[in-house]
Amino acid sequence: MNFGEQYLELRTWLITHPEAILVLVFTMAMVEAVAIIGAIVPGVALLFVLSVLAAHADIGFVPLLVAGVAGAMAGDGLSYAIGRYYQHRIEGIWPFRTHPQWLAGSEAFVEKHGGKSIIFGRFIGPLRAFVPMAAGIFRMPPLYFLWMNFLSALAWAPFHLVPGWSFGQAVAHQWMPGRLQLLFLGGLLIVVAILCWLLPALEARLDARQLHTPRPNSGANRALDGMPQRQHLARWTAALALASFLLIALCRPWLAPLDHLLAADLFALRQPAADHLFVVLATLGDRQSLLLFGAVLLGWLCLRRQWQTAGLVVLTAVAGLLLPELLKLLFAVPRPTLVVSPPASFSFPSGHAFSTVLVWGFLLVFLGRLLAPGWMTAIRPVLLGMMVFTIASRPYLGVHWVSDVVAGGLLGLAAVALLRWRWHQMPRPVLAPVETLAVVVLALTLSCVLVVWPQHDGAMARHTALAIPAP
Repeated sequence: MNFGEQYLELRTWLITHPEAILVLVFTMAMVEAVAIIGAIVPGVALLFVLSVLAAHADIGFVPLLVAGVAGAMAGDGLSYAIGRYYQHRIEGIWPFRTHPQWLAGSEAFVEKHGGKSIIFGRFIGPLRAFVPMAAGIFRMPPLYFLWMNFLSALAWAPFHLVPGWSFGQAVAHQWMPGRLQLLFLGGLLIVVAILCWLLPALEARLDARQLHTPRPNSGANRALDGMPQRQHLARWTAALALASFLLIALCRPWLAPLDHLLAADLFALRQPAADHLFVVLATLGDRQSLLLFGAVLLGWLCLRRQWQTAGLVVLTAVAGLLLPELLKLLFAVPRPTLVVSPPASFSFPSGHAFSTVLVWGFLLVFLGRLLAPGWMTAIRPVLLGMMVFTIASRPYLGVHWVSDVVAGGLLGLAAVALLRWRWHQMPRPVLAPVETLAVVVLALTLSCVLVVWPQHDGAMARHTALAIPAP
């Protein structure tokens, strides 16, 4: 029996024995709170899995919450009892003898915050498993500790049990994507995660290379931020992306069989909830939505007299409007006929893919120069996610071949790289970060409220009127 069969057998047994799931939730919540062990055991992940199984076993949330709270209290209580029994002698016992920093931080935390440290400590990873022990070492009154322990467990348990239990409840709903759809969405999220890791890592590597082997900050590589290595990479990225686009364009006849095969596979993924998601993203990538977004941004830049940056926005809009349409007329590739009313224009390259990468990619470059790295850590996944999922929406909805969106995305990447190169040759605009973010959020909100929402029903009707029945 392989691992998969063993897992399915264990899962079936647990679902038919719900009391065992509650015992495991209690045990895992307790172990996760015990000193040393709690710092090693992946309690959060295991509690999520157990919560999902609890939903499948029709266990109500209240019994699940009681088991989690009781387990968390038991774990902290055990740590407190150990600390109270050994006092400071525990600092001479392994492993605290060889790792004194494990307790030092927790003791300082308890000294500073007193009873509140029991509540706060549950949500601080490095301290979570050691704060109750430190409370015992300082002989916190047992009844006071018990009350703080209860409050902390009551606050902690829902955060770890609600997501899994809610997910388990939702999976059985008819609107929830099935296994294949989840794999598809998960694959897209993995692409976004890789890009979120790759871009900062690449920038850090280029900056390190600039320190060791400086490239002259002059000529085509001139950058007003003092990073000519990045300018050099931007030009090469544009050249490689454009060359890749031309290669796909030349190989279009030989890619047709693969396009048809992938179109059939993506068509098999059609499902109501996923349809709504991808129709929203496709509408957000429409010309009207992006023009409204750009108009708000352009008006703000003009009010702030940032004429050079406003010029780049105008150039982005012109490229997004004209270039895909001209290339579609040049290549004249028919669209798929999977939906009853496909768009009237030709298919290659995808204007959605080009415009999406162009607009959101330039916004990523624009914000990256104005905002602190901490802000970009939060913003980067959102913009990259919008790009990846909007590009994927076109072949999923059956209105583009995969080669269309790949080519459109590469052409958009080439344009973004050139815009990035020019943007960093210009003086950095004097714009307040908070104001910049507020304008971007306002522009995106207006696009959603004035374009995406009113057009949603019509877009759903167009994209879900299938020419052949969905499998």
